Parts: sequence; C-alpha cells; structure tokens
Amino acid sequence: MSIHDLYSKRNKKPVDVFTYYELPEKLKVQIVHLWTNFFAQLHEDYREEIWKAVHSILSEEFGKKTLLENDLRRFYDSYRVKFYFEQKATLDESLDIIETVFKFIIKAKEIYQQRNYHELRLHYQPEQAIKDLNTRFLENAVGFALEQGQIIRLDNELLHKEATIPAFNLLNSTTFKNANDEFLSAHEHFRFNRNKECLADCLKTMETTMKIICNENGWSYNQNDTAKTLVDICFKNKLIPEYLRTQFSSIRAVLESGIPTLRNKLGGHGQGTQKIKVPDHFANYMLHLTATTVYFLISCQKEIKAVP
Repeated sequence: MSIHDLYSKRNKKPVDVFTYYELPEKLKVQIVHLWTNFFAQLHEDYREEIWKAVHSILSEEFGKKTLLENDLRRFYDSYRVKFYFEQKATLDESLDIIETVFKFIIKAKEIYQQRNYHELRLHYQPEQAIKDLNTRFLENAVGFALEQGQIIRLDNELLHKEATIPAFNLLNSTTFKNANDEFLSAHEHFRFNRNKECLADCLKTMETTMKIICNENGWSYNQNDTAKTLVDICFKNKLIPEYLRTQFSSIRAVLESGIPTLRNKLGGHGQGTQKIKVPDHFANYMLHLTATTVYFLISCQKEIKAVP
C-alpha cells in the first residue's frame, strides 16, 4: 500500500517545529491502517498468532493482565492492541506499541519461514511499511522515526536524512555492531531526556568505531585508550589520506575536542554540589556530531580497504 499524493499535502506548509508530547488521533488511525494493510497479507491464523504475542509482551511490560482489563467480552488480540493504542495509551506506551508491532513486521518473513519451511511472499514489504510510518510521522509534524527497529527522536529532519541515516547505514553491519548498539542507545537516552547518558554513549560510539577500525587494520592500541589516543593512532596510520591533510586540517580538532570535550564538561565527571543539567540542544548537537564523525571515519576506512 502506498501513501497517496493529495492536493492538501502538496500545498501544506513545510514543518518548522516537531512535537514530542503526543501522537495526534489522525496519526494513530493512519498507523493502524498501515498495520492492517501489512497483516492482511498473512493467513488469519498466522496473523492472530503475531497479535497474541504482541499483546502478551505489552501486557507484561505495562504490568497488566490484559490491555482491556475491565472488558469481559472476548476480543481478538489485534483488537485489544489497536483499541488500547488508539484510546488509552500514553505517549510512551504508544511509542512502545509501535516499536513492538514493527519488530514483528520486520521479522514476519523470518518467523514464517522457520515454521513453514518456505518463503512468505509479500507485495507490501516491511521496508516500505517502515518508510510509510516515518512519512506519517513527518506529515503530522511528530518528531520521531523508526530506525533499525527502534523509535528515535529527531529534532531536525534534514540533519536526520543527511547525517543520522547515512551513519546508521554504515554502522548496520556485523563488523560495527557494537558501535551501532551504542549509537542506538544514545538515541534511546535522548528520547527519554537522559541527556548525560546520551553524551556518554555518543563518546562510546566514536571510540568503539575507531577501535574496530584499528582491529580491522591490525593497528596496535589498548582497550582503555581514550578518544584522543585513538584519534592519534588513526592519523598516524593515515586513515585520512596524507594528500587530504591540508583540506581536513580541522578534522583532528573536531575529533579530539568536539565530542570528548563536550562529554567531559557536561556528562563525564562528578556534579559536585550543583546538579548539572545537559540541555536538549547540546545532546542533539552531540548526536549529529557523532553521526557525521562516524560516517567520515568509516568512509575513510572503506576507501583505504578499497586501495589494492
């Protein structure tokens, strides 16, 4: 199912400010339509088996016996999940529900093949469903997106497209799995306003990326090396080609003092007698700085690996 091009969309003013405090009723209805369109492709028994698993997970995580505790009528689990999502869920619960349902959408083919020993043929692919979900978020000016099966918060749609998504694409490999997990964790902290933890995981992402690159190239380093030491190793081994050193003279300053310094000043040391609060815009800056730095480092690694 595709999202249709309508007059009202073509003539709508661009989104200037995202909201993070509620999911509009219209958006929830659109998401339910999306789920319905995807699961309509599956046999009824398989479809309800998935909704039963979703309902079980959510009931347990939300501390409920069932999502419709006061309703004694017998409903399908799909109805219980959708009704709770549309009518009762808080913002965080709503995002949890979206994330949980999409985990099953993403794995639908894999689960089906494990149980039936042949491939599930879909005309509405999970990748398209994710793309449609993120389009609906954007159309409704809601500042969230689903990336790699996890809801993340985005403050600038252009930076998200130009920095975060390319970084995730490069990190989404077996080689960089640990760095990818740390970057996802940083986004998770940012979503829940745990900004100091966000800064810490951003630094871990950068350091882990450089350690992985060192491993891939056989460059010597210590596990407890700091970002500054790892940066020195990368320059020493010409991760950035020598002929680009002049053009990229500022890269060392960005790598050495950008991420580590911001984290050290705001998130890495004791708070003393005055509690330190990391503003959202600092954490947001850190996420995008991490994304562009990681993208640059891995791109340099791919280039030197390509040289015979």
